[in-house]
Amino acid sequence: MEFIRYTPSHYELLLQRRDDPHFPQAFHHREFVDWYYTSSGHCHLALFLEKGELAGCIGVELMRFESAGRPLQVAASNNHVAFLPGIGGLQLLYWMRAAPYSMVFGGSQETHAILRQHRWHYFPPVPILLANRKWTYHGHPWHWRNLVKRGVALLWPPGHLAEERSAIRRQGGESLQVREVSRLEAEMLPRVSPFHFRLAPSVDYLRWRYDTTLRFVHYRLFCISNGLEQVGYVIVQESQERILVSQCDGNDVLLLSCGILLALADLTEHDRHPREMQLSCCHPEMQRIFLLFGFHNSFHPRPFVMGAQRGELPMAHNTRHWLVNFDWNDNGLRPPFSDRENHYGG
Repeated sequence: MEFIRYTPSHYELLLQRRDDPHFPQAFHHREFVDWYYTSSGHCHLALFLEKGELAGCIGVELMRFESAGRPLQVAASNNHVAFLPGIGGLQLLYWMRAAPYSMVFGGSQETHAILRQHRWHYFPPVPILLANRKWTYHGHPWHWRNLVKRGVALLWPPGHLAEERSAIRRQGGESLQVREVSRLEAEMLPRVSPFHFRLAPSVDYLRWRYDTTLRFVHYRLFCISNGLEQVGYVIVQESQERILVSQCDGNDVLLLSCGILLALADLTEHDRHPREMQLSCCHPEMQRIFLLFGFHNSFHPRPFVMGAQRGELPMAHNTRHWLVNFDWNDNGLRPPFSDRENHYGG
């Protein structure tokens, strides 16, 4: 067994497995594969070969976090698949050796069965908040699941944040403003943080991971300011159906929460039909603000799990003062991509 790092010259090797039922759908999109795994030093795809045949692969994204001000280098895996039996342990070992700490935010039942065997640490699941939820009804209209969905839809009808700007500013302050920009600058990153655990990446990482010029996923970037002071930023992923709060950070919990809402108000001001909005949120003060302005708990929190090469994890079990954003690793990089095109080797 040997492994190599994927380069664009290996794309045909990937496609040899395209008929396998476990073949990641994202791999059909060559532009995504080449960008995500070869355009930076932050993420790569390891290909495991057995006698020249593709036996499996695992993507590894390296992410810089801070826990109580202490930097943590963390490896997150993505598109982790074995096409031949017996290599799962090698893939797990490869992943865990990539950084001192490893992370899963979400993950399949199969993944968690493996992680529990290796005694990874499970933190309280991260709440997912929604606004303008699009409910899908299946089966008989009077089935109890559909009745519950109709009841929730009545309790939380679609909202219009653009009409709530004044109320949002009453919460955060009349000097609070958001401004859309095309490029993230260093001064937009907070120098101090109210969060006990957060993603604390470099400007280079953020410009790569949330590139506003990508064709297959649409990111928009907003600078949050309070008067003349820049207090944070928010990056959202936008499609015709949904708006996802991908990544944000700031030096004040209240200002960041209200800044996110003002950015969403700008994005949705001219919507003829309310788009679903989604974010993850651990902090109780942020939850309070979002629930006040039309978000509700999805009741489907996502698992958050970490492992360490050596010793204990350097953070407490309590996540109430964490800043966990949904679109980490490849959570927001899933088909169908916005250009709706498949690229096969050309």
